[in-house]
Amino acid sequence: MNSLDSNNMKIEKNMKRYLLSIITLLTVNLYALDCPSDSSYHTDLRTLLPNGSPNPTFNQLIATGLCGCVGFTAELSGIEEDSTLTLSLLILDNEPVRGAQIDIYHDAGPALSYDQGGNVVKGDKLEGLDDPTTSTVIESMTLLANEMDGYVRVMAYSTSRANTAGDGMEGALFHLTYKAINGLASLPATISFGLGSLDLPGTSMDPEILNVACSFPDTSNMVSFNTTNLGVMAENGIPLQYNLSQNYPNPFNPSTKISFDLIDGAKSTLIVYNLLGKKINTLMNSTLNPGHHSIEWNGLDYNGQSVASGVYFYELRSGDYVARKKMLLLR
Repeated sequence: MNSLDSNNMKIEKNMKRYLLSIITLLTVNLYALDCPSDSSYHTDLRTLLPNGSPNPTFNQLIATGLCGCVGFTAELSGIEEDSTLTLSLLILDNEPVRGAQIDIYHDAGPALSYDQGGNVVKGDKLEGLDDPTTSTVIESMTLLANEMDGYVRVMAYSTSRANTAGDGMEGALFHLTYKAINGLASLPATISFGLGSLDLPGTSMDPEILNVACSFPDTSNMVSFNTTNLGVMAENGIPLQYNLSQNYPNPFNPSTKISFDLIDGAKSTLIVYNLLGKKINTLMNSTLNPGHHSIEWNGLDYNGQSVASGVYFYELRSGDYVARKKMLLLR
């Protein structure tokens, strides 16, 4: 091997290490729930046991299983043309859970609505679940959401007793999209979200189904998000700042839309990478004018072949502006 080949190999190896370090940092920042595998404790409000006998631990604090914790992702995503905001909820389940009932509150008042144009999409934690009655894998839980008086109630359940993996790993439970009734520009500078209640029926006390929720951002400890990164336009239609939005929908199948804002015209690229930092497809490589832009990715690679389910990263470069986000493809 000559010195030129040796140098090229060193450069390639260093580039791979660099890309992997970027991916590691992005992953750490996106997934950061702290949920030790300790026992959860809840007041036992059952007056009767399943066999019909009086409950000897009624109104007592009892251990109900291993902790399950829920939190919000680090950002909201906005799509200017259809004026929506998407909030993702993460779960870390130290034991399998058979569903969830979650009440989600926000302080944006009537500016955000679920019933008027919102939707809910399952995350990876609700797909490919185990069915303990048949030792098979079913597709997913049923997911329902309804806007109540001042909050949205989301319920996930399975009539076949399917449960999550309970592997102590963090993942997305679901992605809840609200409609910004009067557009993104009408939203307050910050919006806070909190959970009024969280019920996670665990499986370790089988045949009992008891709540194993240990921690979550409640209405007295809400999580606030800045809405200035949602691509709000100035009066002349030029964005006020650079922005790379979260792809929508996410997770997606078979295609998704990536929106971004440029405040100056420049040579711009939008590239999709896999988890190893390998380029999968170049979605855009051209000089663009200032403004709001959208690109659709159909889940294909450079050769026109469908890529596998999994996590991918997309990177926008325009002049000195560089931004990266991740997305999830579920076939």
